[in-house]
Amino acid sequence: MDMQSGQQVNSQQLSYEQFQEQAKQRQQQEQVQAQQALRSAGLDRNSQQVQQVVQSLYQIEQELKQAENQLQMQMDAQRRQIQLIQQKIQQAMAQVKGSMTASTAPQTAMRQNPYMQ
Repeated sequence: MDMQSGQQVNSQQLSYEQFQEQAKQRQQQEQVQAQQALRSAGLDRNSQQVQQVVQSLYQIEQELKQAENQLQMQMDAQRRQIQLIQQKIQQAMAQVKGSMTASTAPQTAMRQNPYMQ
């Protein structure tokens, strides 16, 4: 089961990386188109500065989304680690209870059997 979840994470990361690359290419295309439009329209320097600010804000937004996605992936991985640790603790507790029950059972049987005393 651990291998399956690991494989799922790898395929999710691959598709996320592909998505990132596509978004980056799209952004570059939009920047080129915007610059061409500004040049063809003959807009002044202030308009170009506004366009650059808009592009910078778009870039910041994309970086924020990427950081949020990375954080979510890290939180999911840590949640899985915590669950595994909890399972190990439960298994260890069950072993301790089992060994305690097994070690007290012979003593109880000897007390109940008069021929063993």
